[in-house]
Amino acid sequence: MQNKLPAISVIVLAIMAAAWLWLGDSQPPSADKSLTGQRLLPKLEQQLNDVNRILVEHRGSVYAVVKNGAQWQLPGKGDYPVLFERVKPLLLGIALLDIVEPKSDKPENHARLGVQAPAADSDSMRISLYTAADNPVASLIIGSIRGGLITGGKDGIYVRLSGESRAWLVAGNLDLPQQQLDWVDRQIIQITPKKVNRVTISHPDGTSLTVGKQRKGAVNFSLMNMPAGSAPKNPEEINLLPRGLTALKMADVRARPADGPPRSEAVTATFRTWDGLEVRVTSVEQDDQLWAWFDLVKPGTSDPGDLQTRFAGWIFQLAPSPASRLRARLSDLDDAELAD
Repeated sequence: MQNKLPAISVIVLAIMAAAWLWLGDSQPPSADKSLTGQRLLPKLEQQLNDVNRILVEHRGSVYAVVKNGAQWQLPGKGDYPVLFERVKPLLLGIALLDIVEPKSDKPENHARLGVQAPAADSDSMRISLYTAADNPVASLIIGSIRGGLITGGKDGIYVRLSGESRAWLVAGNLDLPQQQLDWVDRQIIQITPKKVNRVTISHPDGTSLTVGKQRKGAVNFSLMNMPAGSAPKNPEEINLLPRGLTALKMADVRARPADGPPRSEAVTATFRTWDGLEVRVTSVEQDDQLWAWFDLVKPGTSDPGDLQTRFAGWIFQLAPSPASRLRARLSDLDDAELAD
């Protein structure tokens, strides 16, 4: 029995060594623990106010978020404004990452931690921060995240500083944008049906559809230009049309072209509210996508925000379902069911 113990010990040690080689997130025996508890980027917190460009590499895409004066913008989306509440937590979160322990410095183990170089087929994300004159102050690859791993509600995050082979397990919280539009407020406009008095949808062939209410507070909208002899339409479908600007969100955004939409193909939906606000939405189909120009025709007495500023520089791609309410024809509406 005594002769078997050394052999068993050797086998156990061999298994442990093999397990460490397989689990790339295990701590190498020679790793230095002296940095545990220290900031991953100790100087960054003092430099955050000087950061004016964020470069993101993720899933084959590379884009920038740039500060222009006091406003952050997306150059790749026609300089569309970015929400500061997306920028600040991310920058501060990176600056406050604390080292838990060093991890593998072997490139063959990086993919297991998610800290391999960003590519179209990987989830790793590289974030690089720059100050004036394009001076780099930080660049790191963010890999796998283990939610709530660290005491105090912090996540365990595997990272690797760009240009270095050593990976690290750090403690912190990062709300990472997965695409450019995650940086912006996707809602274009919000006008509820209760505020709408009338909607007119005009097509390039000269036909139009108008729904409205005769008095404020009426329950249902009515067809205002029903052709003689036409069958009554389903009131539920009529009531859907004034919802066209209710929490309307973009699927994409780009700079507004100077020449405007092609009028021969454009469908125009004009919304008028009880307080005088008038918004025109002009939409066209381009490459199987629906793009819309928004214009403030008349400001109302209770303008829901600075609409003209929001509309002026951009056109918006709309999802098919809500956009159908902006391009309806009379023939799209089902006939009302007649009582027996």
